[in-house]
Amino acid sequence: MNSEPALAAADQKPVTPQEDASCYCPVCSQRLGARRCKLVCPVCGYYMSCSDYY
Repeated sequence: MNSEPALAAADQKPVTPQEDASCYCPVCSQRLGARRCKLVCPVCGYYMSCSDYY
């Protein structure tokens, strides 16, 4: 009885999509919230306008 395929399947992790680094504050690493054409940090107040991340 060969159990290698079963072990290989058990070792695989589900693939999760990577988030873009621009979704996080460069100052405090918190997730930025979207407000109209800006991304704003709810913790430190850092913001990027839509022209900053293109």
